[in-house]
Amino acid sequence: MSEELKPCQLSPERAIEILWGEAARNQQPLHCTRKELCDAVEMAEESITRAQQPNEPLTVGELRKMDGQPVWVKAVDPNDSDTNYWAIVSANMHYSHKSGGVISTSTDGVAVVAIAYFEDYGKSWLAYRRPPEAGEKG
Repeated sequence: MSEELKPCQLSPERAIEILWGEAARNQQPLHCTRKELCDAVEMAEESITRAQQPNEPLTVGELRKMDGQPVWVKAVDPNDSDTNYWAIVSANMHYSHKSGGVISTSTDGVAVVAIAYFEDYGKSWLAYRRPPEAGEKG
């Protein structure tokens, strides 16, 4: 899947102005250099741009290239909402005859781990770059 990043409407210079202005309003000095601030703005701009992308299910090929990165896992069965969770891609994981998959992350302090294998991808689960937003399919 070829993804075209949409440009952010906020220039880094304007974002810096906003950040400096916010710090002044709160009377909280920013303890960072202009480069650190620019780096933070760049990361924020990248996040905003990614959030603007369509949130289509990833392919197994894309997942294999995302080793160590987070994905949102969604059950194929719409009645099985308990299996919607954040997970980390483990492209090199092996168990018995199964190879590669995702491992859930604990979000409530409970150390329950779910594992979903690439072999079952599309049958019981799908993965997305982020959770679907209100009104968004996925």
